[in-house]
Amino acid sequence: FLLNRGNLIGNRFEVVLRNLKRIERMTSKTENGATVWKERTIPCVASHLDAMVKRVREFGFVNFYGEQRVGDAGHSSRVGVRSYDVGRAMLRQNFAQAIDLIMTGRSYGIYHPGDDEVKAREIWKTSGGNAKATLDAFPKSSSTMVRERDLMKGLVRYGDPLEAIQCVPRNVRMFWIHSYQSYVWNIVATERIKLWGLHAKIGDLYEVSSFEQDGTKSDNINVVEEPDAVSIYQVVLPLPGYNMKYPSNEIGALYNKILENDGVNLNEKCNIHEATAKGSYRKLIQKASNLKWEKVCECTSEGEDPVIDAVQLSFELESGCYATMLLRELMLTTMAREGKISAP
Repeated sequence: FLLNRGNLIGNRFEVVLRNLKRIERMTSKTENGATVWKERTIPCVASHLDAMVKRVREFGFVNFYGEQRVGDAGHSSRVGVRSYDVGRAMLRQNFAQAIDLIMTGRSYGIYHPGDDEVKAREIWKTSGGNAKATLDAFPKSSSTMVRERDLMKGLVRYGDPLEAIQCVPRNVRMFWIHSYQSYVWNIVATERIKLWGLHAKIGDLYEVSSFEQDGTKSDNINVVEEPDAVSIYQVVLPLPGYNMKYPSNEIGALYNKILENDGVNLNEKCNIHEATAKGSYRKLIQKASNLKWEKVCECTSEGEDPVIDAVQLSFELESGCYATMLLRELMLTTMAREGKISAP
């Protein structure tokens, strides 16, 4: 029996959450009568946990790509360069900019590199992109700045940004492009939910699965004509790429606007592999299978509704779905909550 890439149909997760707290929101009035919101943490009780798990079990979660794919949440001035920034430059065929972004790297406010790495990146910047001088300043350990090292060696050897990028392993090059596609998908999914919520609309795309006689599954993508006949769990959004069908409503126009503003054309396949993207379709709303929880230590209080300090969640997701996005929905939080939360 041989397993090949693409055979994976799903993953099972077991995640332990500790130091559980609920966030309570309170309002107060300023001297001029304005309303101010404040947050504080309070103990998490079993009934609250039951309600949160039941909600996600019944309604699912928005099938966003996680930070692992698109990069840290927050403004670029705070987090620095993200993978999708590199992918966008590659799809513009601006390979020199892509290399400069990689060499700029993430913000030192959230990433703390060694002194040698800081020095190498600074030399790249101050030397105007001198690959030889930058490479000479790299950390001695070959396990540090691996991608950047491949790029500098490629520039020294070939002197051409595209050929330098081609010195990086193919899966890494494709990851940068996939990251940009995922970034666009996340933006579109957010706007789609804002516009119409959990209801299919005319012009949406939806998936109909069928099985061949040999047991293989095939998915057909159709355009919604009768919204009442289509479940939100069938609705899909395209991961932008060549030879893709897009929604015929406002969401299709949004794809065009985002790509046009970014200077990216994905309508046709490019003969440069590092500047083209194959698309696919992804469910807008995803459900987990067998989602349940159980406590992993003694409750700090007994009774009908005990306080829960730690819990083990178990669930199954289809291939390509992110457990972090389920947890985000379950905990009703953002990936980058701003402001401080006071203790009770």
